[in-house]
Amino acid sequence: MHNPLLIKNFTAGGNIAANRFVKLSADGTVVTAAADTDAIIGVNDGLAADSGARADVILAGIATVAAGGNITRGALVTSDATGQAVTSTENNRNAGIALVSAVQNDLIPVLVAPSGRFSEALEFMAEVTVATGAVKTLNGSPVELVATPGLGKAIAMIDATLFLDYATTAYDGIAAGEDLEIRYTNGSGALVATIETTGFLDASADAVRYVLPASAAAVTPVANAALVLDMAAGNIATGDSPLKVRVRYRIIDTAW
Repeated sequence: MHNPLLIKNFTAGGNIAANRFVKLSADGTVVTAAADTDAIIGVNDGLAADSGARADVILAGIATVAAGGNITRGALVTSDATGQAVTSTENNRNAGIALVSAVQNDLIPVLVAPSGRFSEALEFMAEVTVATGAVKTLNGSPVELVATPGLGKAIAMIDATLFLDYATTAYDGIAAGEDLEIRYTNGSGALVATIETTGFLDASADAVRYVLPASAAAVTPVANAALVLDMAAGNIATGDSPLKVRVRYRIIDTAW
């Protein structure tokens, strides 16, 4: 998925690796972006450029960018210290939107869209399909819903919607207390929300549930922690229906 719409040729003001975000260093000259606050203008195309050579920079369209960490599809991205894409957080300069999820060093398509600073007012959405096998092992093997947001940042879940996409055989063996949970980090992390499984996962037709964060007490955000889905106790048995999860969230500071 590589579809540049606007490419402009610049002089490289230093060695620039392929598939890296760049910024202007002088009129007509670009260097590798080196911070999430840099005024990023685009992406150096698929060829590295030595200092003083010419560099083709994608200013608009879909460019291939090297990932500098875990990224969730649909997330706003910015540059790390080496020009690789990382998830934007508050006060970052946005460089584009990730079109697929990634881990470090993946080459991913990014819709190039340089803009101003990230704001906590922005809402994001992550969608994850939990395959049948993973549904049966959620206790002990949680599934990541939203990747870690970066140092000094935390994921603030707004709500979550869960869809049971019924196939042919209902899940059984659901005991009391075997509820779905959304937690920070892992199955032992801070609890964000609980979803009753009886009447939902064991349904014999499509089913949907909607949940807000725990409201009996304020949820304490955990810095630089992923959101995961797990099973509170035990695992369920037979069944063949995938579980689709949609999470709406914000990225917030963990210090004033």
